Amino acid sequence: MVVNPARIRCQKEQLQFSVYARVCNGNDAVKMHEGRLRASLPPNGSIRLLVVTEKQYQSIQILLGNYQPEDAPFACEQLSFF
Repeated sequence: MVVNPARIRCQKEQLQFSVYARVCNGNDAVKMHEGRLRASLPPNGSIRLLVVTEKQYQSIQILLGNYQPEDAPFACEQLSFF
């Protein structure tokens, strides 16, 4: 088994391997989806909900080991999920 050294250093900060994201338009949509999550809580587990505003999302930083030109930021139109 090969283990990534970065994963070992960050192990105390890792919450879970499975991470899901959903774009919500407004606080009402967040509350609706929070209710759905609460309704489907696992009996022996937990769900963590993190709400990030658009302004907070814009400040995300990408930390790269060996920089590749393909990794450079690029301009794009609004992303839509269906």
